[in-house]
Amino acid sequence: MHIAIFNCLKLIQGRTCPDMFKNLVNRGLDYNKDRLSTSNVYISYEIYNCSAEEFPSCYAAIDAIIITGSPKSCYDRHSWIMKMHEVLRDVYNNYPKIKLFGACFGHQMIASALLEDYGVRVEKNQKGWEIGVHGVDFEPEFLSHFPQLTSEDWAKQQKVQFIHQDQVTVPDGSLPSDWIILGKNDLCDVQGLFQPNRVLTYQGHAEFDKATTKAILEEVNNPAWSKEAREAADQADDADFYGGVLVEFLLG
Repeated sequence: MHIAIFNCLKLIQGRTCPDMFKNLVNRGLDYNKDRLSTSNVYISYEIYNCSAEEFPSCYAAIDAIIITGSPKSCYDRHSWIMKMHEVLRDVYNNYPKIKLFGACFGHQMIASALLEDYGVRVEKNQKGWEIGVHGVDFEPEFLSHFPQLTSEDWAKQQKVQFIHQDQVTVPDGSLPSDWIILGKNDLCDVQGLFQPNRVLTYQGHAEFDKATTKAILEEVNNPAWSKEAREAADQADDADFYGGVLVEFLLG
């Protein structure tokens, strides 16, 4: 499998966001080792610096695209963001075998590029920032597509790191019939989107660990963030599960 990573985020404590996603995929492979045949899976990557307007010149050899987070908003009028909208529409409409995955900004970019005509929007969350570790209540319809990863005693709320204020809004009944909202929580009603065998998005940052989240919070140091919100980054999360879902989506 060959994955193109659309990188939109600078180094964090010397670590690149593409490396974090490679690690998340490896964790997902390990999480699935007793459920899927992953021992012979080989995954190659190519990185594109999208904020410098680097995009693939050919998509024939690409099996999936991962879109990282970004400090920018997908409605900003930067030329590279507008170009990414065009690229995602082109890939979705003309390369049906390429799977799309996005996290945070990537989630919002996919929603904006592919679902705007259905009334889906990306806008500031009136409830404010979602920061640190929070649980996501998964929708049963979404979980039904991943039966190998769940069981009767499995907790339907799984925790993940967050840093976002923008959110995707979906008017009732507006999604295409084969699209699903992944889940929600008290702070954000659209915690991801899913179209079977084609699109998966997370609002959260399963690729982040607590050190990464805390480093960003310290660097940005937004006065709107409370002490309690900052401390939430130190909680345990369920990133391995999110990695497992991502891998099953990619390999399925």
